[in-house]
Amino acid sequence: MPDASTTTGETAPAAEAPWHPLDVDPATAEFPVRARCDSEQILVFKTKDGFRGTARVCPHQFFPLADAILQGNETMVRCRRHSYVFRLSDGRPVNCQGYRLKVYEIKNENGALFVRAV
Repeated sequence: MPDASTTTGETAPAAEAPWHPLDVDPATAEFPVRARCDSEQILVFKTKDGFRGTARVCPHQFFPLADAILQGNETMVRCRRHSYVFRLSDGRPVNCQGYRLKVYEIKNENGALFVRAV
């Protein structure tokens, strides 16, 4: 028997990635802070709107982003090596076409941080 998506012509939305706890105390951490999401090494940034995660290195020449600069009202991150800028919302490049930064959604629940890939 066909499911609703085949009878209506619509596709079902993709399942969202699961949330994983981070071993980071947001009250005492110095941001950006290194963390892990499963086997992936990430950086967690604190912004005026909450928290956001990225890969630890720039996708251009794999320069560490630990000293990257938040800009654009803390919605973007700039690598200090070549000033390449990426959106924290989706990792898309601002001034470096052909590269994309892996980003992570971070949520704070009762003082505990959780992460999932975007």
